Amino acid sequence: MEFFIQQDYQDFKDDLLKLPHTQKMIAANEEISLTNQTYFIVSGRVVEILLLPDGEAHALVAYGPQTLFPPLFSASMPTKDELIFRFVQPSTLWCYDNTLLANYAEQHRTFAKQLNQSYLKHMNYYLNDISQLITSSGMQRLVTFLRYYLDEHHPSDNLIPIRQKNLARLIALNPTNMSRNIKKLKEASIVQVSGAGITVLNPEALKTYLD
Repeated sequence: MEFFIQQDYQDFKDDLLKLPHTQKMIAANEEISLTNQTYFIVSGRVVEILLLPDGEAHALVAYGPQTLFPPLFSASMPTKDELIFRFVQPSTLWCYDNTLLANYAEQHRTFAKQLNQSYLKHMNYYLNDISQLITSSGMQRLVTFLRYYLDEHHPSDNLIPIRQKNLARLIALNPTNMSRNIKKLKEASIVQVSGAGITVLNPEALKTYLD
């Protein structure tokens, strides 16, 4: 997935720790649904998934440490029953009541400003991702993800560190034919897949799939 959010609330961790909350330990591959709670990720990673009417599941956004999810909306989302959150790593969460955080934001302008900025960023990601889902092919989405990761993280040896056991899960979250498209890139000697993840052997060749 192209959109990964983390550390947008790192400056508020100490403040959040002081607010009433419960701590949860979540195993990899567990899921939670939307409730009246907002979660702060201490460690780990979770993927927000849109359940499509045809039974397919599409990953929208990934959340990492030092952020809140889901975004604290001012009104309930009509599609909330169609969203789930699946953990791809063992995770530690602090769980907060939405009303508590909303009241805290009313009294702390800096925190309220961050809530607003994060909400706008999330919505921008949603719109861009859904637009891409509608207008691009599965291969284009896969190549966009690979190029984004290389440009954003500059990994050693162009290795995108997705563990083998998580690879199938991430493929399942993304649009149809993802595994077939990875196979095509392997056959073209553009990527190789190992237990350590996906290594991009020829980054420049990826661009040809975006034409």
